[in-house]
Amino acid sequence: MVVFSADQKSKEATLVRQMSGKLRDDIIAFEKYRHQHTQRTFYQFCSIRNKHNEIQGLIFTIQDRMPMVQDLLPENMANWVMRAKLMALTIFAEISREFVSNPPLTLTGSLTARDVLSLEQANFAEAQKFFNSVLMEQALDDKTAGELDHTLELIEETIGMIQALLSKSKNYLQDF
Repeated sequence: MVVFSADQKSKEATLVRQMSGKLRDDIIAFEKYRHQHTQRTFYQFCSIRNKHNEIQGLIFTIQDRMPMVQDLLPENMANWVMRAKLMALTIFAEISREFVSNPPLTLTGSLTARDVLSLEQANFAEAQKFFNSVLMEQALDDKTAGELDHTLELIEETIGMIQALLSKSKNYLQDF
């Protein structure tokens, strides 16, 4: 753990609060995007995945810096960041489920479709592990637990859809 002077610690706390504000704004924009757009191309879906990864990276950075300045932040900050992480994952799971339920030809019939689907399957399996660990570790109220269960169901449905697409997709690279 790095030792800060009082001035450095204050600046670090300000930075964490600013990053939290950006996180809030990014999640609001992500939520609005979900309701206003339907992903029709694989390229659009990739841009959504990149945005989700940016949000998760910001969350990781905030979580990494918080312990050093915890006493200068609101006491519920860690819980707020965890809820933000879950909200971003829920939004992405809903977008992904919608996309995978009616995939474009580039996701199912292209030369690299199996690789893309396998990567998405691995990503969602990782998200499922994260959710299971949160459910086990956190003391959650009924409303939060219900929301997490809904998101976990979305993730499981998406994994099932991806597995079905994988079983139907041709492995062109293996045929060579």
